[in-house]
Amino acid sequence: MRIAGWIAALVLLVLVVGGGGGYLWLRRSLPQTSGEIQVRGISGPVTIVRDRDGVAHITGATETDAAFGLGFAHAQERLWQMEVQRRIGHARLSEVFGEATVRTDKFLRTLGVARAARSALAKLDSETVAILEAYAAGVNAFLATNPALPPEFLILGVQPEPWQPLDSLVWAKMMSWDLGGNWSDEVARALLIAKVGPEDADFLMPTYTVDGPLILPEGVPTTVSAPAGSTAAPIQPATAQAMLDLWETIHQTTGLGDLLAGSNNWVIGGSRTASGKPLLVNDPHLANRIPSIWYLAHLQGGRINAIGATFPGLPAIVIGHNERIAWGVTNTAPDVQDLYIERIDAQNYVEYNGRREPVTLINEVIQVKGAEPITLTVRVTRHGPIISDVQSDLPDTIAFRWTALDDEDSTMRAFLNINRARNWEEFVAALRDYKTPMQNFVYADVDGNIGYYAPGAVPIRRNGDGRTPVPGWTDEYEWIGYIPFEELPHIYNPPKDYVATANNRVVGDDYPYLLGTSWAAPFRVQRIIELIEQGNKLTVDDMRAMLGDVVSIQARELLPVFRNITPAGPRDAAALELLRSWDGAMRADSAAAAVYQGYYFAALEAVFADELREFFTNTYRNQRDFPALALRAVLLDGHSEWCDDVNTIGVSEDCPTILAKALTNGLDAMAEAQGESDPTRWRWDRVHQAVFPHNPFSQVGALRSLFERRIPNGGDTFTVNVAPVRITEPYLQYNAPSYRQIIDLSDLNNSRFMHTTGQSGNVLSNRYSDFLAMWQRVEDIPMRFSGAIEGDQLVLRPAS
Repeated sequence: MRIAGWIAALVLLVLVVGGGGGYLWLRRSLPQTSGEIQVRGISGPVTIVRDRDGVAHITGATETDAAFGLGFAHAQERLWQMEVQRRIGHARLSEVFGEATVRTDKFLRTLGVARAARSALAKLDSETVAILEAYAAGVNAFLATNPALPPEFLILGVQPEPWQPLDSLVWAKMMSWDLGGNWSDEVARALLIAKVGPEDADFLMPTYTVDGPLILPEGVPTTVSAPAGSTAAPIQPATAQAMLDLWETIHQTTGLGDLLAGSNNWVIGGSRTASGKPLLVNDPHLANRIPSIWYLAHLQGGRINAIGATFPGLPAIVIGHNERIAWGVTNTAPDVQDLYIERIDAQNYVEYNGRREPVTLINEVIQVKGAEPITLTVRVTRHGPIISDVQSDLPDTIAFRWTALDDEDSTMRAFLNINRARNWEEFVAALRDYKTPMQNFVYADVDGNIGYYAPGAVPIRRNGDGRTPVPGWTDEYEWIGYIPFEELPHIYNPPKDYVATANNRVVGDDYPYLLGTSWAAPFRVQRIIELIEQGNKLTVDDMRAMLGDVVSIQARELLPVFRNITPAGPRDAAALELLRSWDGAMRADSAAAAVYQGYYFAALEAVFADELREFFTNTYRNQRDFPALALRAVLLDGHSEWCDDVNTIGVSEDCPTILAKALTNGLDAMAEAQGESDPTRWRWDRVHQAVFPHNPFSQVGALRSLFERRIPNGGDTFTVNVAPVRITEPYLQYNAPSYRQIIDLSDLNNSRFMHTTGQSGNVLSNRYSDFLAMWQRVEDIPMRFSGAIEGDQLVLRPAS
């Protein structure tokens, strides 16, 4: 990064000394958006029309031609993003960034995402492979034009290699990593058990609330019983802490695996809408970044005619609609990862059921910029790679089992068939191929039907519930299969005529399979249901208002208790007066919202930090749902014993006493952040800003302000318009609704969408962050689907 800083200074010097000439020289890296380009790899002309909002409408005679065009457009707009993404998945960051990313590369090379993607590619059908190859050919056709590269390549001295179909599957698996993991919860729970015991650990890391809404309250009939629970073998605290530290390193380096991630979606049937046809809404919550993780596109060719959000690097519409159906996704939060404690001897044999099995050894070489290559020997047992080898001298040997590492993965075929589907039956048939990450799919069609399905590979465990590491030297905790597709949660045209999901618990105890043991707090889905059920003849405008809603159900629940204290002085009294007249809406200009947020975080510390000490500071306070649900149980469900401060010998504090101290401490912290001591003069958005970091230049002081974007924002961790607060950088927001869509099945051209920053990943483009202010205001743009599309037109013609 220091080298990058020097190079950045040179680039800035070129701009200053060269004036307009230097700027124009760098602007050569912006894409050609009109005219014609001759390319190899297409059967006929492919048009790329960018409408007035920069959305790419790509049309080819065949599906492969359309995929080629999407690859070309992605490479034009997001080449650096694609380069970083595939380097993450292939564990090749250190070739560019040097020793700073070696630990991340070691872990990801050990994990073996690229090895799993290579196996999956070899087993894919020829039709899907042809789409992947056409997409790669489109990326490479752009590279063959010998374009001026975006500034990141210049600053870091990187040249992009040709794109391969494998690169697309590697990034798809890294998105599964972003959305489908709970291994950090396993090691956190193990560490917590060592500190406070299993009973208190269960209290502090609860599954859900007793009264929280289920996605499918009626359950899904099945024929087998759930596995029995058991006591798992403990791992040593040193191992657990090292694994948590490793998780944090990977998160900080890649931006993936954010504990604050989540999503909302809902579909409303015609009996509740003004048009008499369904409305389908989705806003996936992912880690903020610039450029946006999404690229808006309309893809037309062969059997595919779909519009919505794409991932640069992948050849399909991930969320959106086609001519007949619409779909949206949220994370189901299944438990699809397990940690196994292995017994491996000095000869690399592992114990299993009293026998010795050879460990598979894989040699990997990591190239490091400015240093000697690193040779890494990856050890793999029947349960997966030994991830504890990344950290030397740990007392436990830990293998990692994950559904995404299986030899077969047809998820890409599933998405392509979703793009082609024309009704519920074809949609469900497509989902049969869907493996990872498990998602809550909501569905609607132009005939007025709505539905829900949660596809994905979810393991059936012989014993145990997956919450802590288990012995690997016995078959007692093996996965013995996956939940049959027909018995995964689903419903079609439900009697209440809507389905709403917000990462909440899917089914009740009557469901005989274990999906997971950790669900999002119910506050977002409670508010969504409340707004749906109090509405009448709902419209697109109503859906937009719901997406922008910042009423916190959590705040509404806690306020009666938070207010019921004796203030320590005039400032505290003024703050309480603000809360007494507050409706729980986390509006950007609200002083009460700022008071509440400071108070809430101080309450968490006052209640839990005395027992948890460094675990609270390093881990627990940074989580989203566990602390919120535990505090709710303390203040509303009678577990007031947690309010007693264990550090005060001979004194037993009650909750009002502890909360009064928390209010004072919370106001102190918020006053410092606001730069103003009077709570009545505070604004929530003065300290609450959505941050969109750039990888890697947010880490380079000379470049951060050029590449990164920030914007003031309302909302909080539990509002529908989600805006999670990072307490370690009070009170910044690094996670957000990364994409929003409202699909009107009565008139598809009345549908709307938006993502966070802009269509371009080039900092010199006027489309680098032109969406940001609209996103903040919860505005959107049309999903222009049929009829003539006006805008710049680029035609790719087959080279003779």
